[in-house]
Amino acid sequence: PEQLVMTGGHLDAYDVATGGVDCGTGVAPNLEAARLLASAGAKPKRSIAFCLWAAEEYGLWGSKHWVINNPEKLDSVSNYFNRDGGPTVANSLTVPPAMYADFKKATEVLNSINPKFPFTLNQRQGEPRPRPVTASGSDHAWFTIKGVPAISFGTGDPLGYDFNYREIWHTERDTYNMSIPEYMEHTSIVTAIVVYNLANQDNLLSREGLYKEPDNEEGQRNRRQRGSLIR
Repeated sequence: PEQLVMTGGHLDAYDVATGGVDCGTGVAPNLEAARLLASAGAKPKRSIAFCLWAAEEYGLWGSKHWVINNPEKLDSVSNYFNRDGGPTVANSLTVPPAMYADFKKATEVLNSINPKFPFTLNQRQGEPRPRPVTASGSDHAWFTIKGVPAISFGTGDPLGYDFNYREIWHTERDTYNMSIPEYMEHTSIVTAIVVYNLANQDNLLSREGLYKEPDNEEGQRNRRQRGSLIR
């Protein structure tokens, strides 16, 4: 129970809008995924944290506060999934090679749910990127600064709704009717299945090759810690 799989979105919206998309389309699938698992009587081996952060638009304050005030928990976070970007459907993941086998087990059932929404698991190519040193983008940022995996779902518009995020982003047009119900519903199911399956695996996701660590004493210590955590 002290180990975590985390998923979330942010509660606040930009001043001029109601936030139906940014970030209602992140909050709603997380609430629905939690409801689905609770209704199914799910009892995962690890804790699953559904996170609804405050004040993302003002500077990632809610997620930063949690990360800064829970340093003892960070090594026990398998992954934090962040959703913040629109009502398109979760349809892919791109993961480091060391995580691929575990994600394959966690996602293999997804293509049997609805043929309209195929799911693709990709293996990341090339050298890992350096660990971020500044926070930007969304609520995943402070997790990545601390070296926590924050791999999120790729999304798409396979049914051709031609959703344009830039058309409504931080404007008065960001209202709930701009959401796409069937994409949101399927994303909720995908989220529930993947976080549940990861929470039931025998090990935390490997952090090997997640970020490029510096070739110094800190980098060597981080590599040793990863090795002890995944055993």
